Amino acid sequence: MKMLNKMTLSAASGLLLGCSPLAQAGSADSVVVLQYHHVSSSTPAVTSIDPETFREHLQYLQDNNFNVIDITVAREAIEKDKALPEKAVVITFDDGYQNVYENAVELLEEFEMPYTVFVNPELMRKHSGHYMGWEELKEIQQNGATIANHGQTHAHLIRKQEGESDDEWQERMHYDVVTAQEAIDENLGEQQKYFAYPYGEYNNELRGLLNEWGFLAFAQHSGPWSKWSEDTVITRFPASGIYANLNTLKAKLNSKAMPVRTYQPEEPLVAHDNTKPTISVTLEEGDTLDDMRTDALQCFAGSSVLKPEWESDTQFSVTLEKDINIGRSRINCTAPSASESRYYWYSVALIRPDQSGSWPD
Repeated sequence: MKMLNKMTLSAASGLLLGCSPLAQAGSADSVVVLQYHHVSSSTPAVTSIDPETFREHLQYLQDNNFNVIDITVAREAIEKDKALPEKAVVITFDDGYQNVYENAVELLEEFEMPYTVFVNPELMRKHSGHYMGWEELKEIQQNGATIANHGQTHAHLIRKQEGESDDEWQERMHYDVVTAQEAIDENLGEQQKYFAYPYGEYNNELRGLLNEWGFLAFAQHSGPWSKWSEDTVITRFPASGIYANLNTLKAKLNSKAMPVRTYQPEEPLVAHDNTKPTISVTLEEGDTLDDMRTDALQCFAGSSVLKPEWESDTQFSVTLEKDINIGRSRINCTAPSASESRYYWYSVALIRPDQSGSWPD
């Protein structure tokens, strides 16, 4: 496989923490993070993209002047309030499947695009051949990939086991998160602390632990990553399954971060009998909000279009019109920009359990 020169990769990726040609060409305050799983024609369709369509994604990014940057470049720019390249994108893969190594790595190296793979060390050990092993991860790391933490077990972490105390749950979280990081560091050298929630599921308790342990954590509901993102709820756009359609992905790639200051509910998990949750969002005043066509803001829950109720110039709420299904769902809110043909985007994750407190994978 082709070895990418690190300096060339940084320049091509738009490292804008100083003064680069990309900075002169235009800059932005947010980055779109794409989330993939399988890259295969023979794996479950809901979490897969076939290699031909994946190539089309990369070709589209290249042909339309998107700047695919390393996850740490994005982190440093956002944390230091530095400019990101215009149309910045980060590519991520959850689970570290073997088919990513077989079908995606060569394409990413051909296009000279950096990427991040979130892995589960325990599953790697138990299912050798289904996931990339340490030697393959070392190889792709040497060629420009970032290897990050997806937990040991890929369990529903926010579900407490029967009879499990808070202390026991915290010990289990320590095993799932901290010892997974230790395994990654032991095999690949010390890594940045990035964590992707299995299934995108989190609550405030788990967020608090990840913050205490020094992790940035990535979810699975949509929206760009920006200074308004919380360090333990960084949003990503799924790009597999039904979301692999390039026609619908284009608007997401061109999206801008909505300046959300606070939101309710803070946690995705709602009560079983809360079948039509209400979300409330408070926006931050400033130039970004001034550019938002708030009069045209709409929210979407599945096929339902939800009209917001504005409590003030900066606060709105929406209530679902139909009962949400058992399991994970999301409400997406968008508003057109007044200055360009792009949309501001914000998403709220929801989980409705069944009567026993469970939900499907």
